[in-house]
Amino acid sequence: MSVRRMSWLVCTAIILILIVIGWLFSHHVIPFDCTATNKPAKLMSAKEIYQYLHWTNSTSCLLAVDFGFHVAKGVGIAAPDGHKAVCLDRLIAPIFSNCLVYSFGINNQWAFDDAMAQYGCQVYSFDPSMGVGDYDRSQHIHFYNVGLAGEDGMHPVKKWNMKTASSIYQMLGYYHGDTTIIDVLKMDVEFSEWEVIPQMLRSGFLADKVKQLAVEIHFNADDPIETFRRYAGILQDLESFRVSSSSGAGKFVRFSSRPNPGLKRGVSILRGEDAYIGLELAWYNSRFYYSVSNQSQTRFFPYYK
Repeated sequence: MSVRRMSWLVCTAIILILIVIGWLFSHHVIPFDCTATNKPAKLMSAKEIYQYLHWTNSTSCLLAVDFGFHVAKGVGIAAPDGHKAVCLDRLIAPIFSNCLVYSFGINNQWAFDDAMAQYGCQVYSFDPSMGVGDYDRSQHIHFYNVGLAGEDGMHPVKKWNMKTASSIYQMLGYYHGDTTIIDVLKMDVEFSEWEVIPQMLRSGFLADKVKQLAVEIHFNADDPIETFRRYAGILQDLESFRVSSSSGAGKFVRFSSRPNPGLKRGVSILRGEDAYIGLELAWYNSRFYYSVSNQSQTRFFPYYK
């Protein structure tokens, strides 16, 4: 075989490989209808609910990376905790040293927030249960003594200051800009996610302001199947590509689903079979994945508190 022909074959192979890689990076979002189960949550059996919770469209993010890590001890085991999956695919990744993170639920565990700060993000951290006032943990991490809820007001029992995501964003607009996109919104808010996610969908906050969402979801081991179905329905609304409303709700693509090793119990709807009642889920907003302009958006971080 001549050198010229060999060179031609090598060049052709390289071009084909680049074409395939380009296709993968631009066509690997799979809508909910193509997932392992597209049955409405209200019709799911207990087994189907758990299959849905554990399912993940792993091909939707080629580079999912954990941010934050600490070892939690409990229930007779030592297990990793505090880490959240973030998609670093080029079209959806937080812009290095020019990104914004909201972190709800700290419980004095700063591993995730510290890791995102090391990535160069401005991190706004929230937790009313820690008993401390607002302060700057570092140049990049800013703590607020406020909790996330489905409506503004005081917690009826704990008397904590609670606000919706939209209200918090408006409150902090002076510091990070009133049009800046949140690259990652992380939640570990102990069951409040089930009132917060629907509110953020209805208001359009998730659709308009959030590129990636990382949430630890929670269940009670003795919850009836109606409760599990309601929670699964909330996740279906978040992930649905069929939702059509003025708020533009849904269209979040799940790229990671992992159980919390410390939250495995005998679950009533599974007839006492051991299963996880806490899972770490992560999604990205498909609207931003397809928006090339998000890579060049202007960021505004002029002031600290």
